[in-house]
Amino acid sequence: MGEHIFPLGPLQEQFWRFWRQNPRSTAYIMPEVYLFDGAFDVAAATFALDETARRHESLRTTFREVDGTVTQIVSPDPAHAPVEVLDLRELSGTAQAERLERAIADATNATFDLTARPAIRLTAVLLSDRRTGLVLSAHQIICDGSSMALVVDDFGELYRSARADTTPELAPVTPGYAAFVTDQLTALADDISRDDLKSWVEGLSGAGGSVLPGDSRAAVGNPAAPDNGDLSTTLLSTTLDDGLADQVVAYGRRAGSTPFSVLLCAMSVMIAAATGDGDVCAGTATSCRTPKFARTVGMLTNMAVTRSRIDLSGTFAEAMHEVSMNLLDAIDNKDLPFSKVADLWRADGSPAGTELVRTTFSAGASGGLALGEGTLSERVARTSQGPFDLGVVCDITEAGIALDWQYALRAYSPQLSRDYCDAYQEILAMLLTHSETAMDSLGITEVLPLVDRRTDGVRGEADA
Repeated sequence: MGEHIFPLGPLQEQFWRFWRQNPRSTAYIMPEVYLFDGAFDVAAATFALDETARRHESLRTTFREVDGTVTQIVSPDPAHAPVEVLDLRELSGTAQAERLERAIADATNATFDLTARPAIRLTAVLLSDRRTGLVLSAHQIICDGSSMALVVDDFGELYRSARADTTPELAPVTPGYAAFVTDQLTALADDISRDDLKSWVEGLSGAGGSVLPGDSRAAVGNPAAPDNGDLSTTLLSTTLDDGLADQVVAYGRRAGSTPFSVLLCAMSVMIAAATGDGDVCAGTATSCRTPKFARTVGMLTNMAVTRSRIDLSGTFAEAMHEVSMNLLDAIDNKDLPFSKVADLWRADGSPAGTELVRTTFSAGASGGLALGEGTLSERVARTSQGPFDLGVVCDITEAGIALDWQYALRAYSPQLSRDYCDAYQEILAMLLTHSETAMDSLGITEVLPLVDRRTDGVRGEADA
């Protein structure tokens, strides 16, 4: 059986375009970072990685572009290099801890050549005979968040079975990514789909990506500050206290909506209050999986664009209705690829230099690694998510609600990033407590950091 060649999928187009322009960028790389206390078996891990790739063709895929046409090439053999191993067992104490942090940073930020080898990599950092750091990374062009959960699940089962010399208990493999792309291209060629695309873009006419004001003026005269082309980010993680998380869940239930919609609506209100513009447009990751492709590994996640009119003279309850309905509309149109929507939006006369999405607000994917004997602890390690100024990922579980904020350093200083995280929680609590009160009477703008929108800079004491 030879190579399998098929076209680039519509959901992959934005990632390919970005990578071609920024081949050394860490954007769209998803790292899973763990510390494992137990006996780690490198041979079993190599076997598990190879067999996981054998089950999922995306993990055996490279890309080729000829005369502007991009194709995907699936190798019949995983042909992976062995698991990358860094042995730090001879070090101890502070020296080992420093090298571990450096190794994790290097592994999470190592880029992929999408034309040379499949974009997945496992790095093992040996700290002792009973402690190992693990970094599993993949590029989103071949593996979205839900797919990574499937990869981790299969890898763990194959690793455990190799260690125990037993037959792995694996779920049946659903059709590969080539079948998904074929079905999607067929659907997009339909006249109804083309009409749906045109109609959806018409509804976005005049829209522009909404975002919290930045403080780029803080970078002036600072040689350490990144330039506007830099894609470095500040990652901040916040966890809602139990009382506030319970309020979010309870309010979503009363409103006939979801906790995610409550969090998105609060973000939309915050942007409207900070910018003075009630026309709020943001991006939300949505899954295009159907039962047929339930366990298919690949890029099956689309960016749905939500546009809401936030009237601050109204109540949060009214804003919730607006945002929830618009989110449902966006989800109903989730099969319209973001790259096609954005291209048509630009061609439809959008202002030069503007972007359709500058803020993303999405729900996180669940899943975790299990290696059998031993204990795993997971660490949060996200890299740049491309050209967006601000990305928020919400993890909503029975244990609570956490938000991971990723601010582009070209737009936000670390201090302003922290201030916005604090302000969001305060505004969220304010809106939930006074959901039937006019929002412009709640003092939302007083909670926001002082940012001078006229100069896109932080207001100092002399300006205030």
